Amino acid sequence: MYKIGIRVKRFILVIGDLAIYQAALLLTLYLRYGGVEYTAWNAHILPFSIVSFLWVVSSYITGLYDLNHLKNGIKFFRLYLEGMMANLAVALAFFYLIPFFNIAPRTNLFLYFAIVLLLGYGWRLAYNRFIANALFRSRLLFIGTGFEAAKIKKLLGGSVLGFELVAILETAPDVRFNEDDIRWYGSLEDLEEIIRNERIQTILLGNRPEDTPGLRDALYKTLFMPVTLLDRTSLEEAMTGRVPLEYVTQTWFIEHLRESEKAWYESLKRVMDFILAIPIGLVTLVLFPFIALAIKLDSKGSVLISQTRVGKMGKLFRIWKFRSMVEDAEAMGVPQFASKEDPRITRVGKFIRATRLDELPQIWNVLRGDMSLIGPRPERPAFVEELTRQMPYYALRHLTRPGLTGWAQVKFPYAGTLEDNLKKLQYDLFYIKHRSILIDLAIILKTVGIVLRRQGT
Repeated sequence: MYKIGIRVKRFILVIGDLAIYQAALLLTLYLRYGGVEYTAWNAHILPFSIVSFLWVVSSYITGLYDLNHLKNGIKFFRLYLEGMMANLAVALAFFYLIPFFNIAPRTNLFLYFAIVLLLGYGWRLAYNRFIANALFRSRLLFIGTGFEAAKIKKLLGGSVLGFELVAILETAPDVRFNEDDIRWYGSLEDLEEIIRNERIQTILLGNRPEDTPGLRDALYKTLFMPVTLLDRTSLEEAMTGRVPLEYVTQTWFIEHLRESEKAWYESLKRVMDFILAIPIGLVTLVLFPFIALAIKLDSKGSVLISQTRVGKMGKLFRIWKFRSMVEDAEAMGVPQFASKEDPRITRVGKFIRATRLDELPQIWNVLRGDMSLIGPRPERPAFVEELTRQMPYYALRHLTRPGLTGWAQVKFPYAGTLEDNLKKLQYDLFYIKHRSILIDLAIILKTVGIVLRRQGT
C-alpha cells in the first residue's frame, strides 16, 4: 500500500506540474496579445507541449521528483531554482537548435518561464505542505524493542511515505523514549485491543515472527482485521533504496534472488546494451583525440590504463580507462582505493572523473558482453577478495553483469574505503533484487544529472 502511495504522490506532482505549464501558456498568450486567439494558441500549443514533456524529464534528472527532497526551505528553493534553470536551457535548445515549428518565441518563452517559475514554486510549496505529508497517511503500530523503535521513529521522521507512529508494542524490556503522542504497550495478548483502540492501519514488525515467542500466534488473530503487515526490511528498502545488511541472511537470498525469473530481462537488456553502445562508441571515437591531448598536456604518462576486474559469475576481464591519475600511481604495485581528494588525481583527471569521461573506453567491454551499461561497478580482484572476506555475501553482486554506471553510483557519493564499499553493497543488493528496465531508465536519467553537475566519482 505504501508503494502505491508513493506512486500516486509522484503522479499527482507530475500532473500538477503539467497543469501549471498549460496554465502558464494561456497566461503568457493573454498578457502578450491581450487575449488568447486561436491562431496564436494553435502555433504555440504543440511546441510548448513538447517542452512541457522535456521539462518533466529534466526535472526528474535534477531531482525535483525525488519525494525525499520535498521539504520547504532554502535547500528546496535552491534545488527548484537549479531545476528550472536547467529547464530554461532545455527550452532554448529545443526552439533554437530544432527550428521545426516556425516560431522563435524570445519574449514569449522568457515570459512563459517567469510565470512557470512563480506559479510552479507556489504549487510546489503547497504540495510539500499539504499533500506530500498528508495524503495516504496510515496509523502505525511498531512491534519490537524500544531501541529498535527509536531507530524507526528517526527513520520515519520527515518521510513522505505517510506513516504516523502512534503506538509501540514492546517484545522485550528496553529503554523507552518519551513522546506525548506515542503510547507504549507490553503484552502481545492485547494486540487486537490495541489495534481497535488506536485505530491501527499498519503493523510494522521489527523482527521475524518466529524470533519472538507468541508473536506469530498473536498476528494470526489479526488476519480478519483491516490492517497491513509490513516488515522492517521492506520499509527501509523503500525509504533508503538499499538493503540493510543486518537483515541479510541465507533465507533472504532464497526468498528474493530468483535469477531464473530475470532471464527475459537479462536477454532484453543485452540487446539494448548492444544497440545503445554503438552510438556511445562513436561519440567516444570523436572525443578520444581531444581527451588524449588534454591528458598528455596535463601530465606525463600514457593516455590509457588497463586493469583486471571481476565480472559476472566471478569471471575476470580487462578494462581500459582514460588515465586520471599521475603516472605510476601505484608504484609499489599494491592496489589502493581512490579517495575523494586523492592527491594522485591530475587536473584533467579530476574533470574526466567528475563527468565520467574516463569510463568511456569501457564501451568496448559492453559491446563484447563483459559489461552492461547499467549494473554494479566492477571491482579489482584484490578488493573483491578482501571485501568478500569481510562480507561473504559480497560475491552476490556478481550475479549480473557489471555496468558503466549503477544504482550504487547514483545513490552513494563516494567509496574510498572497504567500509564505504560494504555500504555500497547494500545498494547493489537492492538493484540485484529489484532490477528492471524501469530502474535502469531511472539510473540513466540520474547519471545524466550527475554528469551535468560534474558529481561523478
